[in-house]
Order: sequence, then structure tokens, then C-alpha cells
Amino acid sequence: MKNIKSIITVLLAVVSTGLMAQTTANNGIKEAAAKGKSDLLKLLSENKDFNFGVSASDVEAAQVSNSIESFSTEFNSLLNDNSGNIATISRSENLHIVPLVSDNKVITTISVASNSKETKVVELVSQQYKSELNDLPDDIKRANFRGLKFVQVPNIEASLYIFGDKCYTSYNGRSLREGTSVSEITRQLQIDARAFQAEFGEELKRGKLVK
Repeated sequence: MKNIKSIITVLLAVVSTGLMAQTTANNGIKEAAAKGKSDLLKLLSENKDFNFGVSASDVEAAQVSNSIESFSTEFNSLLNDNSGNIATISRSENLHIVPLVSDNKVITTISVASNSKETKVVELVSQQYKSELNDLPDDIKRANFRGLKFVQVPNIEASLYIFGDKCYTSYNGRSLREGTSVSEITRQLQIDARAFQAEFGEELKRGKLVK
């Protein structure tokens, strides 16, 4: 009985430590994003002749929302995937997209790089993220983007937003407002990746960049 209690105590301690580490990391990302917001305000105030696609007043009124972790798909893994789930063959880029939101609308985003060594802002404005996040369904926005993941697929240039078991993307003429099952989009991306590999595989081996 004592051994069981000891095991439970150890497990609880491990879980607690993990949660504390996750909370600390999340707080660090939000703090960096808040600092990025402050820097952006200063930049907008000092450079009024430049068009950054966002106003100082809008940024000032916006709140820092939940961060969206960015992932990159392993292209070779996609070619040979049997899982049907692109999330399992994607790796974290240690990058978080943090929306600045006002009245349920994304004003802009702050991109934060975070790893075991440091957490820092790497981008203050992204029109791509702003536009795409605003096109997502209302239930994702009402959740303040909590649980949303961003996945980039190299070579075939697909950008995906994954929320639960649904994927939202403008890839190949799709609408960001309409979800597709992750398994369906993974199958389609695999077909396109194999077509890309058949056409450009030799050039990739030689290290030649393909656009």
C-alpha cells in the first residue's frame, strides 16, 4: 500500500512539474507578445508616413490572445505516410503566432520564437496571418484560438490551421471558413507531394531550390 502511495505521489509530482513548466512557457510567450505590442505601438507612432497595414489606435485597443503554435511537416514522411494524420508527421518550429484581437477581430499578429534558451519576438506584423485568422469560423475565434495549430507543408506550399479533427486551409481553392477532415486533407497533400517529388525530386537532391 505504501509503495502504491509513493508511486501516485511521484506521478502527481511529475504531472504538476510538467504543468508548471507549460504554464511558465505560455506566460513567457504572452509576456514577449505584450512587449512586441508595445514596440509596435512605438514604431507606428514614430513612423506615421509608413503604411504597416495597421493603425496605432487599433493596436492599442487590442488584447493579446492565446498563442498558436507553428509546425512544419516532414516532407519525406508525408510521401510515405500511413497514419492519415498530418499532425503526427509535423514538428514544432518553436514559433508561436500571437493574435492581437479587438471586437472579435484580429488586428495583427506578433510572432514569438521560444525554446529552452530564450523567448523573443521575431515578427511584429503579418498580413497573411491576420487575413487567414479572420477568415476562420466564429467558433474558433470565440475560443480565442485556444487549441489551434498552424502547419506549413514545404515544397507544395500549403498552410493549414488545425482545430480538433478539422483542418482549415485555402490550399487548392478551399475556403478557410469550411473545415475538412484531417485525414482527407492529409491524403490530398500526400498525392500532391508525390506528384511534386516525381517532377522535381532530382532537382531537390541536388539542392536546387524550387519555387
